[in-house]
Amino acid sequence: MNLVQQHNEKYKFFSDITGVAMKVHSKYHSGLMESAYEAALKYLLEQQGYKVERQVNLPIYWDDVKLDQTYRMDLVVNGNIILE
Repeated sequence: MNLVQQHNEKYKFFSDITGVAMKVHSKYHSGLMESAYEAALKYLLEQQGYKVERQVNLPIYWDDVKLDQTYRMDLVVNGNIILE
């Protein structure tokens, strides 16, 4: 496998996620609640083999102090890609 093929395989998720987002936008257009787009994105990405979690809480820190507020991420793909 050459370098271009290795790069394309490593970063395939970029085109997969963008493609799914465009598919959802083309079908639903604008005007729905955000939760409808999230549900569709989650479903379609899972169909492609991705692990997707919705509304994941992320703690917020000030230096080493955990604050009493969390940030809620819309979608987390494969545990390390955040979609908002």
